Amino acid sequence: MKKVIFTLATLLSAATIVAQSNISNVEQSGDANAANVTQVGLENSSTAVQSGSGNNAEIIEGSASFASRNGIVEVTQTGDKNIAFAQHEEDRNAVYQTQVGDGNNASATQNLLNFGGDNIAEQIQEGNNNVAIISQEGSGFFGDGILNNAGQYQLGDGNTASTSQGGEENFSLLFQTGNFNAGTMAQVGDLNLSVQDQAGDSNMAEGEQWGANNTLFQTQIGNGNTAISLQGSSFFDSTEGFVDQYQAGEENLAYAQHEEANNTIIQTQLGDGNQAGATQNLLYFGGNNYTEQYQEGNGNLASSEQEGDTGIFAENNVVLQGQIGNDNVAVSSQYGASNVSDIFQVGDANTAEDTQFGTANTTFVTQTGMSHNSIIFQSGNGNAAIVTQNN
Repeated sequence: MKKVIFTLATLLSAATIVAQSNISNVEQSGDANAANVTQVGLENSSTAVQSGSGNNAEIIEGSASFASRNGIVEVTQTGDKNIAFAQHEEDRNAVYQTQVGDGNNASATQNLLNFGGDNIAEQIQEGNNNVAIISQEGSGFFGDGILNNAGQYQLGDGNTASTSQGGEENFSLLFQTGNFNAGTMAQVGDLNLSVQDQAGDSNMAEGEQWGANNTLFQTQIGNGNTAISLQGSSFFDSTEGFVDQYQAGEENLAYAQHEEANNTIIQTQLGDGNQAGATQNLLYFGGNNYTEQYQEGNGNLASSEQEGDTGIFAENNVVLQGQIGNDNVAVSSQYGASNVSDIFQVGDANTAEDTQFGTANTTFVTQTGMSHNSIIFQSGNGNAAIVTQNN
């Protein structure tokens, strides 16, 4: 009887089903097993459960030529060196991939070519050396690829997660706990939201967004972490974007970049030896941008640069920098007109440096403590500088 059961499982491991409302269930226990399932149509469901080493589960619902809507793919793998791949075409599909063990790899692709929306992809990995990849492509179903959701959860060491989404009103969530984690996210379109949360040391989070009204939250708890946010570039616009970077620990690095106008950057770092950098108004465009940097600790560096040509292309930008601690450095540089820079430092032996090019600019510097340095350079007409130092 046992041989008959395993024979049936082997036959099911490579199946192609073409119909509506198909259901496929594959369960494998042992080593070096493989499950390949292909379904075409509407409201299909495929489940694969693998226990053991060297397993491979590949489930394809739809393709560039065949539709797949309202489909569900669920894969659970327990063991070492497992691989899970899922593919969906069109909209309202869901992928759930769970891997427990070492050396796992999970990949999900949705919204092929021009169709897609309302899709869900969730990946959970617990173990070491895991890789998670989600791609929600397409230019949309009757418009842009909208309302897609991607979630990645990794618990362990040496994890890597990557998400890419195209369209509008998409959501990406990354949660990693452990050491040596890396998470990357790319969203192209408007009104997208991404959250990256990492706990541990030597982690890296990078988010790239192109379009209007995009939002990115990056949170890192630990030491030696890096958070990078790029909204727009010299060739791609980014207007009305919002970036919030929070790091707690020592020797962390946070950097955020904006192109064009009406963008906001908030950077908060708690600990010693941290660096925060912000750049807005790349090349000739920009205005009404806002940067706020707050650091609490010793030996920190805060740097903000708001570029752009003089005149209307770089007006009404604001930089606020606050530092509490000793031996901190704050640097602010602005180009244009009617810009405001405000630096506030509490502690000993801190340094503040302000540079402004343009007209009607204003600088405020407040330093409380001993042996402070304040350097201000202004070029243009109608500029004002106010420096207050207390010992």
